[in-house]
Amino acid sequence: MTITEANKIFKVWKKWCWPCHYILQSIFISKIPESFLPYSQDILEEALNIVAKQYHDAGDVKASKNIQETIVYLWLYTKDKAALQEASGILSNPKMMEAVLMHISNYKKDWIDWLERQEK
Repeated sequence: MTITEANKIFKVWKKWCWPCHYILQSIFISKIPESFLPYSQDILEEALNIVAKQYHDAGDVKASKNIQETIVYLWLYTKDKAALQEASGILSNPKMMEAVLMHISNYKKDWIDWLERQEK
C-alpha cells in the first residue's frame, strides 16, 4: 500500500471512527460485526500503521501514538454471525439491556456536545 492510499483510508477512518465505532460498541458491547467497518481490518491496520509511521518520522510522535491507539478498536470486530450471537446473548439479560440503553443515552449526550463544539 502506498502512503497516498494509506492517507485516503486514514481520512475515512478519522471521519468514521468516533461516531460509528463508539455507537456500535454501545450496542454490541464486546464484539462488533466486521461488516460495519469502512474497510477490512487488514487494510485498516496496514493504512493506520503507515500513517502513524509517517507522523512519527515527521516528528509528531503524539499524533502517531494516537493513531496507533485506534488500531486496538479493530480487535472488537469479528465475523458478523458470531458478533450477533454474542450480542443476542448479552441483550437477553434485562439488566444488560438496561445498561446498553443507558450507554446509548450517554453517547447521544456526548455526540450532541461534540456537534455543538464543532459549530464554535
